[in-house]
Amino acid sequence: MFKSKVLGFLGCLIISGILFPRSASADVNPGNLLLKTDFKIWTVDLRGQNLTSRYSKMEFKGLDIAIRPEDMEQVKDFVTVDNLEGVDILKLKDYLNRKIAPDIAREKEDVEITLDAEGKPVFAGHGIYGRKLDTDQAAFLLKKAIEEKLNYVNLPLVKDYPVVTLPQTLKDQGITELVSSGETDFKGSPPNRINNVLTGLAKFNGAFVKQGEEFVFGNVLGPVDDTTGYKKELVIKGDRTVPDFGGGLCQVSTTLYRAILSGGFPVTKRKNHTYAVSYYLPIGLDATVYPPTVDLKFINDSPGALLMQSFTVGSKAYWNLYGTRDQRTVHLIGPYYRDQTPPPPPKTEYTAKLAPGEKQVLGHAVPGLFASWYRQVTYADPAKKPYFESIYSKYEARPDFVAIGVEPGKETPAGKSLLETTY
Repeated sequence: MFKSKVLGFLGCLIISGILFPRSASADVNPGNLLLKTDFKIWTVDLRGQNLTSRYSKMEFKGLDIAIRPEDMEQVKDFVTVDNLEGVDILKLKDYLNRKIAPDIAREKEDVEITLDAEGKPVFAGHGIYGRKLDTDQAAFLLKKAIEEKLNYVNLPLVKDYPVVTLPQTLKDQGITELVSSGETDFKGSPPNRINNVLTGLAKFNGAFVKQGEEFVFGNVLGPVDDTTGYKKELVIKGDRTVPDFGGGLCQVSTTLYRAILSGGFPVTKRKNHTYAVSYYLPIGLDATVYPPTVDLKFINDSPGALLMQSFTVGSKAYWNLYGTRDQRTVHLIGPYYRDQTPPPPPKTEYTAKLAPGEKQVLGHAVPGLFASWYRQVTYADPAKKPYFESIYSKYEARPDFVAIGVEPGKETPAGKSLLETTY
């Protein structure tokens, strides 16, 4: 998967509005096929799947023909019959129903939005849209991809949008329905990180974005320290990953970023992490924040205002944008990975800031790579110009990095200098 080349429109086949890179232009294992929907990716090794069946092919002077069994005796001297093996669409549907569809399916959850005495939104329900795999269409696309040696399929979904009940005050601002959603998974996060994710999401729940306004993440986030409910957790600082207040807030910004992308809103500022982080799979759709220097910004170019709902269900973070859909169509195409580099050799730092012999992990080995996604946005309104944009993310390779405490003034191993770094 890490060897796919970046492709534009010229190297693609268009089938039912879905873009597929041609394998002839991509350096990939022909046995692998990338399946994607929303922000979930599956890499299928086709060589390990029984997806074909034997069938007979009849030809008359180079033309494919169909002959009834009862007529075969009369024409057998004039036709050629070949027994072939081909992709069986029924087997594809069975595979998709067993392996892929259960991971996609979920029921919708309606939401009622009211206003409290201070005019702040109160949510009863999560407003999650239901979804299921369109197995018939997916099997057709998968068959086409296999036969034409393509390596990427954007699986089609059937979406069931939630019923949104809200007061006239919000409707008057153009807030009538669910426009888009983003989601990420913070499974495996330590307690402090979970605290920071929950605290950060709560800051944005009920926030408004006026029509035409540029939304600035840091302006709503505010101060990040122990007085605002945050705890110290790992954050990336330069060449090391160390505890600081608000570690995990990038889970919050990344969840919003995905809602922005899905809604087709223009992104005016976004930065990827220095290295690839497992919490933000698939790689290349993350947004790090460290206001005011590193921030996330977008413009609400929808017909009305937007209302934000940010919350968690289990280990997943969600971000809903309520407003008015203007029938724009959004395709997220990718990921494409290239220039993968292995982690550098392990790195050790000696410091008197730790007790002699004490060790502190400052980083784990991570390969480097370049990730590319593409976003195509089209509009029902002919006055609005469609666009096709690239989303590039370069991730550094990082070594295993450990700090070891030594006594002040004591010679360090291999003549290495003593560093006075504070962690």
